[in-house]
Amino acid sequence: MEDIPSGGNQLSQDTVFVEIYPPWGMLSSGIQFNEPRAILVGNDELFYVADYGNDRVLILNAGGQVLAARSFRKPTALAQDTRLDLLVAAEVQRPNGDIVGAIMRVHIVRDRQGNYYRHEQFATVPVETVWTESAWRDRRFTGLTVLPGNQYLAARVGPNNSSFIDPDARILLFNPGDTLITPLGDLVTGVGSGILYINKPTSITATPGKRDFVLTQRSEGVAYGAIWMTYQKTPEFDGWLPKFNPERPEDRDIDFIRPNRFAEAAAVAFDKLKGDVFIVDAQLDSVVKFDSRGRFRRESFGDRLARTPDFPDGFRQPRGVAFSKKTLYVVDTGHNVVRLFRLSTDLY
Repeated sequence: MEDIPSGGNQLSQDTVFVEIYPPWGMLSSGIQFNEPRAILVGNDELFYVADYGNDRVLILNAGGQVLAARSFRKPTALAQDTRLDLLVAAEVQRPNGDIVGAIMRVHIVRDRQGNYYRHEQFATVPVETVWTESAWRDRRFTGLTVLPGNQYLAARVGPNNSSFIDPDARILLFNPGDTLITPLGDLVTGVGSGILYINKPTSITATPGKRDFVLTQRSEGVAYGAIWMTYQKTPEFDGWLPKFNPERPEDRDIDFIRPNRFAEAAAVAFDKLKGDVFIVDAQLDSVVKFDSRGRFRRESFGDRLARTPDFPDGFRQPRGVAFSKKTLYVVDTGHNVVRLFRLSTDLY
């Protein structure tokens, strides 16, 4: 793909993202990823990478050095709460041999009995399997995000969405003790052109410090690959509504909800200071940036501007993204690396 999805604004000529070397995962970095799927900047300011093909999760420092690793079967999503517990979406094998989707909680710093640990003990600290889809072998979790108060949301996918009561594609809300509160009824599972239709979720990310979230999904059968939901609580309503809704006349020209902008929006990251949001598209090989009002940002860039001598074909199916301290981290899954970028205006 040459650039960002057609119909977007042109790139600025004087403010662009510039790649910082070396990428994490190059041979010179001492790390070898295999289909990395997600990256998380933790509340402890360390980096966590779901190394899907190597069946492990890695902890790295800001310099890209591996501090610790732990085995998980096919990890796909990560989140961390304010207790510094790590939530991992992966697979587990049941006693009957079935492989099913699951959510694990890793007590990185302190377990439920009050025992303390160091990050270097990541390979041996306690892990709890807090949720499994035991009765549904084809369901998997593709996203996790923590809300204020340590409630969390999990995005789930699967091939069977014919059930009105319990379709595979759902967003589940859990309390801090890992008990399911409810599947969110604010989104509609199925095929449709409305802003609330979900079919194949790929990730979910909460707005920093809020109960709002952005859900991404593959655009097969739906018009919106990214949906920004905002939490509202009144005497008459308690739940989530779309932040931008094409049914409202004042929202119809908002860039964020231009139909069919994405092919496979795969992950989201927020700039906590500016409120900007980054979305990577695994099919269009692009990073699209919006401000907090849903306006397209000219620093968005696609495959063409990601080409370098080491990566002459640009991005190859990027599936994860993070932003921290003016640096954008893109999980370039097809190249088995995490690539680092900074705005040209922030280099000096």
